[in-house]
Amino acid sequence: MSINALSMSCSYWGGVSSADSEYQEIIRKLRAYGVSPSGDFYADKAKLNKIEQAKDSQNAQFADARKEKEKSASDVQNTGIVDKGEGTEQLAMLNKLQLGLL
Repeated sequence: MSINALSMSCSYWGGVSSADSEYQEIIRKLRAYGVSPSGDFYADKAKLNKIEQAKDSQNAQFADARKEKEKSASDVQNTGIVDKGEGTEQLAMLNKLQLGLL
């Protein structure tokens, strides 16, 4: 079994085109973020990863803040319901005392 030059050439160019398409995608995303590409695949890929990690971190912080806000809003609603229940019992007790039933 021998490998001829044609098959080696095809496999080499196949690998280059997939890397090239990946780099084109990196360039497109960098430009969408307003960052100009440097021309170096690895440097641009690192820039893109850093930007996307920062964006993910920011989105996670916003999601946590929103969950905390929703939790505090539901706590306020639950507290209001409990207070109304205690107030009703106290009012009933006061009414019984005023009427002389106790």
